[in-house]
Amino acid sequence: MNEQESLQSRLLMLAVSIAGTAVLVWMEVPPDQRMMWTLEAKARAQRWLNRAARRAGHAGMGSELSGWRQSAAAGYGLAYRLARARDRLA
Repeated sequence: MNEQESLQSRLLMLAVSIAGTAVLVWMEVPPDQRMMWTLEAKARAQRWLNRAARRAGHAGMGSELSGWRQSAAAGYGLAYRLARARDRLA
């Protein structure tokens, strides 16, 4: 086994260990606390998606006003997809 495979196997073992620890911690937390964590994570993701959609739309509008039609279409499309993802989290 070379050094690259050894590093990969250690990283895989580390990822599995962290995931297992996270599952154990999640199961030990009371259900109402788990619900609050879930709601907070959802709200944080919605805020992030909202900011990203707004910035993409703003960039698309700037591209359109500058005459870059294809770039504007890509910006508007990205803004639309981000807004749809945000709305699905609601």
